[in-house]
Amino acid sequence: MIENTLAKVADSVSPIFKGVEILPDGSVVRSGTNYSGKFQEAHDASKASIQSRISNLESGGVKGTGDIDNPIRTYRGVELQNIDPVYIADQRTVVEMPFVGKGEKYTNAEGWRRDLKYFWSELLDRHPEAFSPNNRAIIEGRNPFTDSPVKDKVFREYFSQYDVKGVRGDKLVHHHIGGGGQAFPVPQKLHPGSGGIHNIEKEAGIWGKDKIYSELLQKLIKE
Repeated sequence: MIENTLAKVADSVSPIFKGVEILPDGSVVRSGTNYSGKFQEAHDASKASIQSRISNLESGGVKGTGDIDNPIRTYRGVELQNIDPVYIADQRTVVEMPFVGKGEKYTNAEGWRRDLKYFWSELLDRHPEAFSPNNRAIIEGRNPFTDSPVKDKVFREYFSQYDVKGVRGDKLVHHHIGGGGQAFPVPQKLHPGSGGIHNIEKEAGIWGKDKIYSELLQKLIKE
């Protein structure tokens, strides 16, 4: 099943994977070691390619994804009404993070890129009206004191789920939903190390549901 699925996605794979090249005959080879030189190209390619590859994996026979209507993969089949809304991602804020490979630097345990600059740049490009001049300066690297936006009035008015007493004005961090490849902004107070939202997602059955895709993609880049 895995081999057939990988064959079906070969044609749609972009240079998002480190050192991977798709040849005209559809075979996959590792190419070069200059990762830093390929990183921006990979990020640019990821915008349109990640969801396309995931969709191809699903149509190729990947099972166990639950409700396929939810664009947030790890939420499929989960009873979200039992979770405090502040812990649930607004679909408008979800960013597809590039898959680099398990064990690579600056990745989470599944191999998806952990890159706050990329995350916030994507969100700013998508929803510029949600960011105040101060937050925009932070994202664009014009504030030498911090690299994380804050949940200020402008952000709260646009994304009202964050207008909650106790976390107003809190620093925002990007959280990989269920430890997978889709990320969304979370107030830092709700993201204390390995607790907070991580425990909420584990209890709800959200955690680890993206692993089926990361394992298939990992197999692809190693062949």
